Amino acid sequence: MTYDIIGNELKELLGLKGSPVAVKLVKNKADIPAGYDKVPEKSRHCQFVQDARLTGTKGYATKEEHMCKGGAGVMGIEPIPPESVAKGNTYHKLGNFKTAEGALDTVNAIPKSKGSYYASLYSPPLETAEFEPDVVVIVATPPRQALRLSQAYLHEKGGRVSSDYSGIQSLCADAVVAVRERGVPNMTLGCNGSRKFSGIAEEEVILGIPPKNLPAIAEALKMFKDKWG
Repeated sequence: MTYDIIGNELKELLGLKGSPVAVKLVKNKADIPAGYDKVPEKSRHCQFVQDARLTGTKGYATKEEHMCKGGAGVMGIEPIPPESVAKGNTYHKLGNFKTAEGALDTVNAIPKSKGSYYASLYSPPLETAEFEPDVVVIVATPPRQALRLSQAYLHEKGGRVSSDYSGIQSLCADAVVAVRERGVPNMTLGCNGSRKFSGIAEEEVILGIPPKNLPAIAEALKMFKDKWG
């Protein structure tokens, strides 16, 4: 699938700030397309998405570039998350959960990649992606954009849109891993880390969408514009 037309249509029809971001988990260095270098600085997955979305930075990040080991762990780039994260101790100490047991139950329920991966790959805007993404991440502001995306996804066959999140590991587990593993969109509200370190704004929500759904979503958005303005 080529994304040049669809990417521009999504930006225009929704009025997005920045671009949809193509994300892929790659098994080997050989899977990285020509022209994609390592990200210039160590950071977090949520920041890599933001850099691609807002400044056009493209590239890939191995475990050495991922500062958030919890995010790298759930995406399968680290062998396992650090024990303090995997057992919920980190989130209990941070005050996210009243009990250690509640923290552990939540961490155990976080979506996790079934395989192991060499790196995460990011395309600056979706419309110039030179690879088939696993997931397309869209940061929606105002939430009305998320409403229109949800309605567009449901337009063809109906149903419900998932919003499965716990307020931790949002752009990694919720917006990428859950969508990649389940094959359906997911909406998440961000987390303390993504809002603090990558600048996800108060009014922004995040959606991960399987690429296979994008053509029908774009067509539905066009119909909505004609019908509703």
